[in-house]
Amino acid sequence: MAAAEVAAGDAAEGEQQQLLLLHLKLAFLAREPPACVLALARKAGGGSVAPHVQNFILESCTGAHVGGDQNCTYVTTILKKIIAEAELSSDIVIDGLYEEFGQFVSSKSNNSLLNRTDMIYKEISFLSPTNDNKLVSLVARLSCSINMLKGDTGCSLWPSSLFLSEFILSYPKIFSKKRCFELGSGVGLVGVCLNYVGSSKVILTDGDASTLVNMKTNMKMNNLCVEQEDSRLLKENNNK
Repeated sequence: MAAAEVAAGDAAEGEQQQLLLLHLKLAFLAREPPACVLALARKAGGGSVAPHVQNFILESCTGAHVGGDQNCTYVTTILKKIIAEAELSSDIVIDGLYEEFGQFVSSKSNNSLLNRTDMIYKEISFLSPTNDNKLVSLVARLSCSINMLKGDTGCSLWPSSLFLSEFILSYPKIFSKKRCFELGSGVGLVGVCLNYVGSSKVILTDGDASTLVNMKTNMKMNNLCVEQEDSRLLKENNNK
């Protein structure tokens, strides 16, 4: 009995560790503030950025095989903070982390296009039960503006769209098989969620030409079909 209890305790601890690492990855992909990512890295490491957490960041967050565009400035900042934290706490800093940091620093200095861009790639993840206890698991891939103060407000991810998206995913029956129309759709997150819950028709709008171009790009990144209303392709595609 004692051995069984120990095994159950180890399994629960392992599941908790995996959940902490998942939260860390989701925060990184969503481009949360570096202080938030660092705090989650500490928590996953039991109070410090332990080597196994460093390996996880290297393999699951910043590695070349990770999907989506890697924003050089953001990743460089995260790696710098992780390395500094590990050195400060006298933990081992794995060699791969130094090498990855060096590659991103070099890429940042050699690629003038990256230095000029005002856009950042984000993955917004939803993982929660609906009101009828069904599990929602959705990842929305978005290109967003880094600085809305420069006038790219339509390309920024606003808290209101996150709240509305959570509501849509939590109460899918309200929007399923409905024709939905959104004013000022911005990056298009709400549209991705409406398609996910099975809205029969989704119309997204915005008054800015550059925002519409970015929105269309985001729809394509999420494998959604964007065509004119009378298009045959649109009528034959479920992800419309």
